[in-house]
Formats: sequence, C-alpha cells, structure tokens
Amino acid sequence: MVFYEPIAVGLAQLRANKLRSLLTLLGIVIGVSSVIGIVSLGEGLRVTILGDFVQQGGATAVLVSPPEQWVRKQGRWVQRSWQEHLSSDDLAAIREETDQLRAALPGVMGMGEARHGKSTTSARYTGTSAEYAEGFKWPVEIGRHLTEDDVRYARRVCVIGHQILKDLFQDQPAVGEEIELSGDRYEVVGVLEPRIRFGREQGSEILIPYTTAQLRLTGNRYLQGITLWAGKLEAVNQLADAVRRVLRGRHEHGSEFRVRTGEKQMEQVNNIVGIMKMVAGGIAGISLLVGGIGIMNIMLVSVAERTREIGIRKALGAKPRHILFQFVVEALVLSLAGGAIGIFAGIGFGVGIGALIHKFAPGSPFSSVVSLGSVLGATSTSLVVGLFFGIYPAWRASRLDPVEALRYE
Repeated sequence: MVFYEPIAVGLAQLRANKLRSLLTLLGIVIGVSSVIGIVSLGEGLRVTILGDFVQQGGATAVLVSPPEQWVRKQGRWVQRSWQEHLSSDDLAAIREETDQLRAALPGVMGMGEARHGKSTTSARYTGTSAEYAEGFKWPVEIGRHLTEDDVRYARRVCVIGHQILKDLFQDQPAVGEEIELSGDRYEVVGVLEPRIRFGREQGSEILIPYTTAQLRLTGNRYLQGITLWAGKLEAVNQLADAVRRVLRGRHEHGSEFRVRTGEKQMEQVNNIVGIMKMVAGGIAGISLLVGGIGIMNIMLVSVAERTREIGIRKALGAKPRHILFQFVVEALVLSLAGGAIGIFAGIGFGVGIGALIHKFAPGSPFSSVVSLGSVLGATSTSLVVGLFFGIYPAWRASRLDPVEALRYE
C-alpha cells in the first residue's frame, strides 16, 4: 500500500464529515493551544523576572540577614532564648575580609507616614548609604544622592521615589523642600529616576542615611540586613564564604545568620515558575485527553460506517495489517491536523495575553516566549494521542470477517 494513499483517504474522510471532524479536532486544538499558550506565558514570566533581576545586579548580590527569632521544633514554633544582630561593625569587617566587593549597603527598613503640606501618604523608608546608586544601579533624575557626609553626620536629608513625588508634590519641584516622616522633618535632596521592576512601578521609597534612621526611627544601632555585590559573577560564592567567616568569628551564633546569593534566588524563581508551568500545563493537557477520546469515538463510528468498504478491501486481498495501517493513519491525520491548528492558536493565545498585560500594565517588559521545545512537545503529544486512541478502532477494523462485512447493510 502506497504511504500517501491512507493519508489521502484520511483527508477525504475529514472533508466528507466536516462538522463531525471539526468537533473532533476541537478537543485537540484546545489542548495543544492551551499547553503552548500557558508554557509560553510561564517562560515569558521567567525571562521577565530574571531579566529584571540580572539588570539590577541581582545575579551578583549576596543578602545577609540576622538569625530568625522563631524556629520550628517538633512541629511547633519556638522562640530562641538568644538574639543576634547585624551592625555597621560587621559590614566594616566584611570589607576588610574580602577584595571582591563592588558595593555594600547597610539596611534599616520600615514603614511610616510621609507628609508635605496637606498631602500625606504611606511610605516605605530605607536607611542606607552613599553606595545605593552603585549597588542598585538607580541614579537620581533631579538633585543628588546621599553622600558619605550625610551618613557620617546623620543628616536629616532624603531622596524620594517618583510615586512619593506624585503623592506629596503632585509632580511639582521637590528638591530643597521638606517632608515630614514619622514626626521628623527631612530635606529632599534628590528624586530617583522612574523605574519599573517585575512589571510594577518602583517609586514609593524614601531613602535616608542609615545612621539617621538608627538615631531617629529605630532607636538602636542594629542593621536589619546587609546587601553586598560582587565585582563579577564568578566571585559571588567567594564573597558569600567570606561573609560567613566574618560572622562566625564575630558572633557566638554566627553560623545561624542567613547568607543568600542571587544565584540561589534565581534557582528558586526557576523552580517556582517551572512548577507553575507543569501544573497549568497538566490541567490544559486534560483537553488533549478529551480530544483523544473524541478521536477514538469518531474512528469507531467510521469503522461501523465503512464495514462494507473493509469487507471489499479484504475480498480484494487486503491483509489485516493494511486495514490496521489505514485506520491508524487516519487517526494520526486527525490528531496532527488538530495539533497544527493548535500550535498557531497557542502562539496567538500567548501573544494576545502578552498584549493585554501591556495594555493594563503600561511599561511592563513582559512578553510571551514560545520555545521550539514547547512546539515540538505539543506536536509529539498530539501524535501520541492520535496513535494511542486510534489503535483500538483500527484493530477492530482489521479483525472484521470479510464475509460478514460484505453482508453488512
């Protein structure tokens, strides 16, 4: 039997039963398009997050935090009998320990109410140092950043984000003006450039010298965290090891401090997005199962309708394997036709959702990413579905007795 003949017969069957074939294809189309669309959106999310992360130095970052005060023991949360804190002396010791640093920032964070005139807003303040711009690669649009003298003399100055500028000054000039933060007055010396991160505008920050935050807001000399950046990606683990050595040497419970690298965070993002893609893709794959059942159904109907044709073929010398091959190929034609349509529909689905995200979140860098792997995976899956659900009807057709088939009306 010439190979193209069963394909031609399969296409003829599609044309002869247009509505029935369309309904059968619909399950495959929905399944394949859903899988490709969801996987492309998940890949776009991963690329967007990691792109923002790397662009802002996250890949070379090392985050240092004090030990958790509450730990889980024997199924319940227990407060530790001791406390350890980070300090500016720890940061100075880290600087002396390693030459791999590009930038190092102390962190004192909190929330407070910011006020200017009659305008008020809830704001997140960050006590930091003059290296903020270098570390986060976030320059000012107007004015200047914090300086070493601001930190040394614990000056009441601040740098504000664009959202604070809108909320308190309605986009009017702010440099040289004063704002009130948690009862204290601060002179605005700079406004950060607008920035969108992970699809959201970043600008609700108020940066003040960390020494000022310790003196006027927290009342102690502790740091809530330290953020370090290595000079190159290859030195991140060396830097993290140096931090651990310093903390173990300076603190009784130094090994309990949390030291996380940007590489670990990137792995976590990959794992989370991967799980999301697998779960969503699995749910979408149910449509492929439904489509496969539809193919089996239409092939069984086709076998019943073409019983006399099968009898004639066998009477003319067709062997069971020829009949089996004929109906398997017809099932594959159905599934691959649905898969081909589903691929284009899935690409359109991903691009369409990406366009909607751009519309409702202007400036968002998100876009769907259709990988060759997802297309090949969807194609092979539709092929397997057609083969799996087409074998039984084809086997039934090949087992028909030619004499009984010829008597069939």
